[in-house]
Amino acid sequence: MVETLSKYQGNATWISQHYSDLKKKYKDEWVAVSNARVIDHDKDLSSLVDRLEKKYPKLYNQIAVEYIARKEIDLILG
Repeated sequence: MVETLSKYQGNATWISQHYSDLKKKYKDEWVAVSNARVIDHDKDLSSLVDRLEKKYPKLYNQIAVEYIARKEIDLILG
């Protein structure tokens, strides 16, 4: 469990570190990252998740998925 969490966190960190590069190629899409590389992407999250569950059942919990927005999204916390 700890190893899975650690690998997931590493993939999420990689996305953060490469966000500007990802934005050039995958704007307004969901990206899935495993082992510091994009393994899949889609505009529809449900389609992406379905493919990931089928293609990577053993790695699924380690894959980081994030939406790559073309524009910055302002969060309003109230």
